Amino acid sequence: MTRTYTPAEESWLAVHYPTLHPAELIAEHDGMFPDSPRTYKALLTRAKRLGIRKAEGYRRNPPKMWTDEKVAWFRSFVPGHSESEISAEHERLYGFPLTEGQIGNAKTKFGVKSGTHGGQFEKGSAGGFRDEGHRRAFLEAGKATRFRKGEVRGAALARKQPVGSERVNEDGYVEVKVSEGLQEHPNSNFRLKHRLAYEQAYGSIPRGCNVVFADRDKSNFDPSNLVAVPRSLWAVISHEGWAYHDRDSLEACMNLARLKKAVYRARCHPRFCKRCGEEFAPRYPHQRTCDACLNR
Repeated sequence: MTRTYTPAEESWLAVHYPTLHPAELIAEHDGMFPDSPRTYKALLTRAKRLGIRKAEGYRRNPPKMWTDEKVAWFRSFVPGHSESEISAEHERLYGFPLTEGQIGNAKTKFGVKSGTHGGQFEKGSAGGFRDEGHRRAFLEAGKATRFRKGEVRGAALARKQPVGSERVNEDGYVEVKVSEGLQEHPNSNFRLKHRLAYEQAYGSIPRGCNVVFADRDKSNFDPSNLVAVPRSLWAVISHEGWAYHDRDSLEACMNLARLKKAVYRARCHPRFCKRCGEEFAPRYPHQRTCDACLNR
């Protein structure tokens, strides 16, 4: 519900609007009329309707926040005082408190420090721990994974997981540790166990192939259960959702994928463009217009 302006409020606006800045105008208005708070936009709209304008020489920019007098006070008062004390003193002197951000920015701008948070522990203190016993227990617990002189990155973990140890990753595949974590290749410590088993049985994995469990059991590393499937065929099998449960059914899915790809290539036979009449090789089966005409 819109609150109407009283004659007293309009008279006050006619006197103070021409010379006060927005923040000062709102503060003065709310102090004078606490039961009828207004936004600056509301006061501005009312002033325009009443034909009240800013005074001659009015500066749109607000008064300077940090005067020479305030800067001198800030530099002399800040050393030895906390942010809460600085804010309270500023409110006592100038009528409003300072935020943490304002105090921090002013410290940087004017090159002054409080000196109340030096960041150093006093000599003989527990160094942030509850007591000396807590500190010693913390240091003792960290010895197992602490770097030792001459060790490369990852050697601390290598002491816990020797070469040959196994783990299961987030996808359920078993990984085998094959190195101590050399600094040049820190992420090559582990390799998938089923790929290692395939290489031991058949040699190197063909380029561009995935090693797939024929019976879908990720713990069955029998060489007869491991099949190298080209990624181009594996993409078709996964997309179509074809089911398999042994080596024969997996190879049947691979043959179906080959057939599907062959049919797709056959449907992309050369044809004549329906616009220009030139022969072209389509990129997909239903393409009837050559790329040159499409670009035009």
